[in-house]
Amino acid sequence: MTADAASIRRFASLALVTGLCFAAAAAVLALLTGSFGDTDVRVILTSVGFAVFSATGSAGAAARLRPSESLQKLGTATLLASVVAFLLLLVGLWSSRHDWGSEDVWRWFGCLGVLAIAGSHACVMLGARRRGDSDAIRLLTLSALGLGAFDAVALILPLAEIVDDIDEPWPNIFGASVVLLVLTTILPPILRRAQPVARPAPSANGSAGPADEFLASAVIEIAERIDLLNSDPGNRAPEIQAEVNRLKNLAQSFEG
Repeated sequence: MTADAASIRRFASLALVTGLCFAAAAAVLALLTGSFGDTDVRVILTSVGFAVFSATGSAGAAARLRPSESLQKLGTATLLASVVAFLLLLVGLWSSRHDWGSEDVWRWFGCLGVLAIAGSHACVMLGARRRGDSDAIRLLTLSALGLGAFDAVALILPLAEIVDDIDEPWPNIFGASVVLLVLTTILPPILRRAQPVARPAPSANGSAGPADEFLASAVIEIAERIDLLNSDPGNRAPEIQAEVNRLKNLAQSFEG
């Protein structure tokens, strides 16, 4: 399962880099040649769409490897929404040489694109949960999930033309919700890294049971932090090494 998750992360990173590079290359070529036409725009949007929906689909695929049945279902739905949204993007962009596809195609693309992004956000937030999370982290995670669902519905309703007129103060409420969504999404991983590992007081009779339980829980927590850092596409080698050092120090403290 770990190898499969690592393969998914590598594919997501490669797809994201490839799509963005193709989009940048097409834009640079069009600007240098002075022929920025419809075809160039289509190529750029296709490349960006491939990068975005590869990322959302990979988040769904990774969630399907989790032991939770509900998270597996969410991952499957996210993966399907990502694939269909990208196919609709291709249809909308390339179905005709003279226009940009039908309105129905773009409406469905918008709805499924929002669902793919919201689903991938939920997959990442739920997949990052740890057994040792504090109450504050759990509350922030639930808030992020609720705000993500609210924002997704708020976007889908006008895209699907279920709601036609959007008057004040709903745009302001939506903007505030997006700000809170970003905040509640970035705070849990920061708090997880700052969360100390508390050692219980030794038992009066000197029995090894509580100590063994603490050692097991501490090792699991550090391993989960390493797994969380390893899932980040950025360079987290220094932080991973710091967690490895903590693991070594923990083992040394129990020697003898």
